[in-house]
Amino acid sequence: MSHTAWEQKAKEYPWHTRTIPPEFSTPQQNDPWGITKCPCIEWWNTRSPLFCCLFPCSNCYTGAKVVDGTDHTVWKEQLEKFQNGPESMRGVWWLKYNHAHEELVTIFNDTTFLGETNDDGTDGYGRWERSLGTNWSRDNSCFGHILVLNAKATGAKVGGLYNLKDGILTLDPGMQWVFRVDDNEWWKVHYEGDIGEEGEQKYNFIYQWLKVIDKDGEPTEHWAEYVNWSKEPLPHRNCGEPWFPCWPCCSVSDQERFLNMCRPNPKQVVMFRE
Repeated sequence: MSHTAWEQKAKEYPWHTRTIPPEFSTPQQNDPWGITKCPCIEWWNTRSPLFCCLFPCSNCYTGAKVVDGTDHTVWKEQLEKFQNGPESMRGVWWLKYNHAHEELVTIFNDTTFLGETNDDGTDGYGRWERSLGTNWSRDNSCFGHILVLNAKATGAKVGGLYNLKDGILTLDPGMQWVFRVDDNEWWKVHYEGDIGEEGEQKYNFIYQWLKVIDKDGEPTEHWAEYVNWSKEPLPHRNCGEPWFPCWPCCSVSDQERFLNMCRPNPKQVVMFRE
């Protein structure tokens, strides 16, 4: 489809059917998907050494690098080289409370916008697309490396429609929406049904996109919290953590595992874009 066709399609989309939740919450903490599967093996721990002997093999295949996630300067070159999208939306974003072992992303710098936008990112309609592979960091963990391997092997992309006038993005096929709070914060909301389906208003997963590094490579007001979360001990620890990744006797609860999974590994694995 042409840019004009995507713009028209986005303008006709029923944006009015949903609004941003009245307050931020993490409903996934009460019903955390997948966390109850094999909890005695620390696949879910962002800092676990489980299968760490295979990490170099993974990096050899993907071309990924292990970087200091608490050093904002590692992103400066990427921010200077790739500057797609509205200027106000560029930078590095932290996927806070997404417990899937992925942390920092240059979301909009590497996004293709098929439609119209303005420089302020406050107007325009169309379709957006982005690779799941490059400039998307994962934790230096077993789960994190699996995500990098999958992105490399499949070449998968994420995309949907956008309405920058109201500050809303969708993700295909429409059960996930992202709402702009301000220039440095968006909320990604997962609904149980698509528009017109049962569960279209009921959400079961919310996390924040927080801009931690601005377009010029300088930290924002959210950077200090990201660094603290990366350096602080896990909020819920076991007797042998971090070197004994199996817990048949001294396990933690689902809610405690969720909170642990939200804490970044100080070391991040990322395939930088060439």
